[in-house]
Amino acid sequence: MKYMLLFIKNEETSADDAALDDAAQRAHYAAVDRWFAEIGREGKLRGGEELQHSNSTTTVRFQDGRPLVTDGPFMESKETVAGFVTIDVADLDDAIAIAKRWPRQDQAVEIRPVVNHEDMPNHPAG
Repeated sequence: MKYMLLFIKNEETSADDAALDDAAQRAHYAAVDRWFAEIGREGKLRGGEELQHSNSTTTVRFQDGRPLVTDGPFMESKETVAGFVTIDVADLDDAIAIAKRWPRQDQAVEIRPVVNHEDMPNHPAG
């Protein structure tokens, strides 16, 4: 079963990685790299990326049937998605076990199942 793990960062209270000294920044990324390597060795990693700061966001909303493009995140919030990873695991318990190993304790990990369109007979991908 596929799950997406969303790494939720409070931009007001979480450490700004760019503000860390070189040693702290290297240690931070080394821990994250080890986490990704472990999941990869287990054959469960399907992809993922770190995202730029939410102030770089562009949002497309629809108003009266027309697209409206704005700068900024979808909603005003202290918490934003800092990155994501897609994993393929046996079940939710396995996804939770992986999320518990995430090294960034200043971030929450949201676990969301991915819709399997192949199980939907009326969907074009099914």
